[in-house]
Amino acid sequence: MLSFKFTCWNIEHADKLIDALADGTATKRQRAEARREAIAEEIARIDPDILLVGEGPNGEDRARGFFEQVAPGYRLVTRGSSERRDYGMQGTDAATGRQWLWFLVRRGAPIEADLLHLDRWRALTDAASGGEHRGGRWQVSFPKYVGGSLQFDIDGNHMHWRHPQVLLAAIDGHRFEIIGAHLKSKYTQVRGTGDVSDAAFFANNPQLVAELIKARTKITTECADIRHYIDARFEADASAPIIVAGDLNDGPGKERIERRFLYHDLISTLQGEIFFARRFLNHALFDAPEDERWSVFFRDALDPGRSPHILLDHILFSQSFTGNRQVTPFAYRARQGGGLVEHALHHAVTGPRPAYAMTSDHKPVSMVFDRREETRPSA
Repeated sequence: MLSFKFTCWNIEHADKLIDALADGTATKRQRAEARREAIAEEIARIDPDILLVGEGPNGEDRARGFFEQVAPGYRLVTRGSSERRDYGMQGTDAATGRQWLWFLVRRGAPIEADLLHLDRWRALTDAASGGEHRGGRWQVSFPKYVGGSLQFDIDGNHMHWRHPQVLLAAIDGHRFEIIGAHLKSKYTQVRGTGDVSDAAFFANNPQLVAELIKARTKITTECADIRHYIDARFEADASAPIIVAGDLNDGPGKERIERRFLYHDLISTLQGEIFFARRFLNHALFDAPEDERWSVFFRDALDPGRSPHILLDHILFSQSFTGNRQVTPFAYRARQGGGLVEHALHHAVTGPRPAYAMTSDHKPVSMVFDRREETRPSA
């Protein structure tokens, strides 16, 4: 292959769509069918070689049946298990436990693909964390609201609610990996009272503050666990070709809550430190037009001054996909200008359709990688 296109896309509650397709109410079923057809058209128009789907169906059987309908030209990469724990998915409720991560690979393409066993992930993160992460869990501390006052829970712990899935891929024998992630949401069910622009808003809503910081602390530790895996891979291979992608529930920059209470953002944590340049991850949208770097339109009630154009969906890649001479180059290089949010394509599919047939509230993000001239097979 002279190039390959990789796309990540959060399809927004695909498992609920499957339920609606079998609904006894004709109108509900017909609307679900219209949305399913729109999703199939959007995937066909994107035309990726590898597709990472977020908020996918719950379990292999439902995923296989769904993707046979919306992506018939693709092979679903599975573990061969109906047990959710083999995928590291927690819970079974509609809000979280039914949002699975899936990789699809174009049929007929010379792409080998398997999923990393979670035992291997945990062994590497345990080692890279110095034992602070053990058996897929880690300690985490955050505020809690008890009896009308803020306290601090020092002995809490956390684990991935939706465990990252790692695709071990090879194209024409050249091996690389893609870490697919859908990090914990920052959403909280606690609602504040009063005007959010009031200087005393947070002081007057201590329970909300506790929940906001708790959610952000947990998502940050999930991000750190991914970074532990990446660092462990670099310990074994200083030029490891790694792509990280998915709905990371963060971006761009520091939101109001981060500015007030934490003052960091996840993407910077995940990318690594520029002082250790070999381990730094580049962003696929680095050279994309600035006003097009968003994948979700969302008005943040707690941050009304923030732009509603939010970049939640990301593709990052290690230095071996670049021209960095300090690392051994991978057979494929990130194309200059090859990263984009699929705005035009998404509009072309959804524009002629009613709201109930909207494919997703997220827009797909893609990146193209080209075969380096010196690694191309001779004619």
